[in-house]
Amino acid sequence: MIQLFSLAYEQFQYLPDLLDQCTLDFHQTNVQLTKIQTLKYFLKLIPTRNEIDPYFNTFVDKSIQGLMGIIRLPVFCHDDEQIIDWVLPSQCVIVRDTFIRKIFSQDLLLLHFNSYYLHDEFIKECDEQILIKLGSRRLDFADILKLIRTLYKQNDQIHSTKTTSIEQIAQWLLCIDYSLQQERERPGFNNEHDSGDETEMTTINELKQLKIIPLRQQSQLVSFDEFDKRTILFPPNKSIKFDKHLKIVLDDLPTIDDRLLDYIEDKYPRRIDSIKTLLTNLG
Repeated sequence: MIQLFSLAYEQFQYLPDLLDQCTLDFHQTNVQLTKIQTLKYFLKLIPTRNEIDPYFNTFVDKSIQGLMGIIRLPVFCHDDEQIIDWVLPSQCVIVRDTFIRKIFSQDLLLLHFNSYYLHDEFIKECDEQILIKLGSRRLDFADILKLIRTLYKQNDQIHSTKTTSIEQIAQWLLCIDYSLQQERERPGFNNEHDSGDETEMTTINELKQLKIIPLRQQSQLVSFDEFDKRTILFPPNKSIKFDKHLKIVLDDLPTIDDRLLDYIEDKYPRRIDSIKTLLTNLG
């Protein structure tokens, strides 16, 4: 019985050919069934836990496990999104945000994790929990942190705005914020017995050690850990006029480079509040 899903998968691969040979007119729209569409239809037949009697959950889970070494999923081949390859689910990463895929390219993902981004058309209509049970995974915080460190060390970069652009730093922060939001959305994250709070605290502590924060009137990037005895301030409101003596005091305090928040607010206005919250949590 457990092999039924595997047998069904093998037969489903012949569906486009069967429809072509069928005497009934299935092609009134003149659109031929693609391999990706065929796989989507097959996966939609796999019931989720809330669709069946709990008695059958074990049967479904074991049947999915039987598919893990057989089924192949569509992925982008390198950075050319016109070329599709088919790989095992264990090599697939689920990322719906095109911004993340732009910053961390397919080539970078393949080089450091031997993994591929699942095809856009495919993940839009597939149940994410089914894909995860098959062996696919989300791009988590640890992955993003590793990629940032890799990019940071390219070309022997030093911790400076002279070698690392404000735009690049903003993109890293946006990716970090995205990964944290994905983690919070994970089922069971806020459960009483879940270690979500501890995991997020560990994440925050790791972020505090990264030298990716640009300060006003300073070319060297800093980490929040370096300022554990002092607070790094947000830039003051530009509409407020300060007296000269107050301005001198403010200029002497560690303050985030205006260009960083200006860039995010200009390019990604919907993310600015979330980034400010992230920076506040970091210290």
